[in-house]
Amino acid sequence: MFFLLILAIFVIGTLILAKTDAERHFIVFLIRTKHFLRFIDEIARIMPKLWKFIADLAIVLSFSGLGAAYLSKYRKDSRNLDIIMLISGVLAILMWSRGLLLSIVMLCSLLMGISSLSRLKNPFFDFIVATSLISSIFLSAMPWYLAIFEGIFGPLAIVFGSLIEHAFAITSGQSAIPGVSPIIPWIEAGQWGFVIPGLGIFVPIGYGLISLILLLVVHEGSHGILARVHKLRLKSTGLLTLGPLPIGAFVEPDEEEFNESESIVKMRVLSMGSFSNLILAILSLLLFIFLIMPSSGWVVKDSNISSIENGTIIMAVDDINISPESHIAAAMDACIFSNRVYTIKNSTIENKSIINVTTNKGIFPVRSEELVRVKLRYVPRFRYSYNFLGIDVSAILINILFWIYFFNFNVALVNLLPILPFDGGKMLIELMSMFNLSEDAVKRIVYTFLFLGLLIILINAYPLLNMLFDWLFLIIT
Repeated sequence: MFFLLILAIFVIGTLILAKTDAERHFIVFLIRTKHFLRFIDEIARIMPKLWKFIADLAIVLSFSGLGAAYLSKYRKDSRNLDIIMLISGVLAILMWSRGLLLSIVMLCSLLMGISSLSRLKNPFFDFIVATSLISSIFLSAMPWYLAIFEGIFGPLAIVFGSLIEHAFAITSGQSAIPGVSPIIPWIEAGQWGFVIPGLGIFVPIGYGLISLILLLVVHEGSHGILARVHKLRLKSTGLLTLGPLPIGAFVEPDEEEFNESESIVKMRVLSMGSFSNLILAILSLLLFIFLIMPSSGWVVKDSNISSIENGTIIMAVDDINISPESHIAAAMDACIFSNRVYTIKNSTIENKSIINVTTNKGIFPVRSEELVRVKLRYVPRFRYSYNFLGIDVSAILINILFWIYFFNFNVALVNLLPILPFDGGKMLIELMSMFNLSEDAVKRIVYTFLFLGLLIILINAYPLLNMLFDWLFLIIT
């Protein structure tokens, strides 16, 4: 019944769109408008040199050492790479320096090194230095080999590495969880939203729409701003829909003008989409972390014990604090899996028949076999609590911030994959220009990445096929 309802809404929406002026390719629609072009122009006029610097920074963040080698070709036109090297070096010094004197010596060495690189204008030396600086920054957060790959290739190395590792886990039978999964509209427990099949993630419709709209506006708007900074003409802005379902937004440049523009122009325009999503994700995460505070305990969701009612907060068991190790991770988990419940481990209370349970309502003796059946949920506390007409505004804001972070962070990384039609695939073509390769050689490299990327993605998506067959079987029977 639910499937038929979804299908009916989809068909009706598609038929309505088919009668409009929107460009249609079967059931894919391009809804164009010129209403936002002037607004993009106004933003692009604000400090165009700053926009170019941000785009160059995005190139280095996207491809790390390779990105720095690419920018090395354009040192004569800009000092942006020098500034990016300086920022990277200062971060590395802050991460690893021990004492003020050593920091000063390292900073002086860094400044002299950057000055020498600026005079040499050698892509290989820029690549080596940038790779070393970026790798040293990440050494404190990951194994040395991953830090080196990050320093050479950028975040795509970690994304590809994770997908390859999970592909091996799937093919060896160690995992039945998909490594990649689409997001589709769904109803769960009577609530409309979006589900990510195979991962058990359900996004309420309001949070999902706000996050996706912001993601698309920021991503495509950034492309448009850099296009206008470089005086490229924009034809329109608009939405891309599958039937009535928005699946993308776009800023439509003059394709011929864009394709004929200088490589650095195309690279800057392409790099800004994922970079802007990543910045939005980081800002949302920082605000989320600021607003979240450690909870005093676990909230009882389902209990058959008379002394411990639903809604009671359990803070300790036999004077042992049972708060989660990380309140941030627990709060994120509560946002992703809003219906997940927990129980107290047997190992916590083994060899004990009666347990003293500390709650917000007092201390109560409870039989251990009853306590392990109590269902618990983690409910975070907020730095600022605000209710309006009985609505918990703080909880809504926290959830919105989390889902903005979740969607923007994941889309930013996936979009950097060096396979077409992602921006990362288009950037790979421009990146190859620094090697003075023939057009045929570039095509072979691009198609090789495309083949390998699709193969890895298909293997990661394989568990979804089993789930799809099971779902179809249930519908048929």
